[in-house]
Amino acid sequence: MVASFTSGPPEPFDVVIGADGLHSGVRSLVFGPESRYLRDLGFLLAFFTVPNRLGLDRWMNGYAEPGRNAMIRSIRDNREAMALLSIPGSSTDFDHRDPAGQKALLRKHMQHMRWEVPWLLDQLDSTPDFHLDSCSQVHMPCWSAGRVALLGDAAYCSSPLSGQGTTLALVGAYVLAGELAAADGDHATAFTAYEEKMRDYVAANQKMGADNAKHFSANSRFGIWAQHQLIRLLPHLPRKSLVERKMSRVFNGIELPDYPVPAVPA
Repeated sequence: MVASFTSGPPEPFDVVIGADGLHSGVRSLVFGPESRYLRDLGFLLAFFTVPNRLGLDRWMNGYAEPGRNAMIRSIRDNREAMALLSIPGSSTDFDHRDPAGQKALLRKHMQHMRWEVPWLLDQLDSTPDFHLDSCSQVHMPCWSAGRVALLGDAAYCSSPLSGQGTTLALVGAYVLAGELAAADGDHATAFTAYEEKMRDYVAANQKMGADNAKHFSANSRFGIWAQHQLIRLLPHLPRKSLVERKMSRVFNGIELPDYPVPAVPA
């Protein structure tokens, strides 16, 4: 197939793999607008780097008010910290290409919060990085069309609340590359096998992300109190092992094939 580019001449490729994230341009070009495939989970999440002024040592602190959350965790060997702010919202509530508008939206919803939130909002304009997006999943009936296939968040985003985005992308890349090699370049066979091996694993991770979203942000002070009590009780629950086994089934829910290494032409 021949791929066209806005910044250069067309070039021929055997296959095109779209691994360009939640707002995949490849997906939009081949499969249609993202509104067909995105499922919002009810939150907007913002991440940005701040000084580690709390002196956190491989730790996370958090604060919640009804419908809103703020968290700070140490990163880079505790030299800095990563802030996470969440407010109610969906992918239609902001322009993902307008950081200034996103920051204004955060300030509007969080300006009266206590704890470290006023300081965090003050850091928005000086942080070296800032990313805000909807907490969304991607659900598609098929991850390939012709010689084009999708990978990672572009195909099956499970949302940050699953904690499995990087894992899904790496596992998917391994399986897709292995199936292309095993099929000796027969893309149709490889794409079909890739989906067959990944579908159940993806579904389990997406279910975990959706389930976590239901409990992520309480809408009342009593709900916040109840969440905190449950967290305190977790280490002492007698059936803790059942929770661990459930999580293990998701994290280890796929057996990776041992693909042969293709011969490299001399």
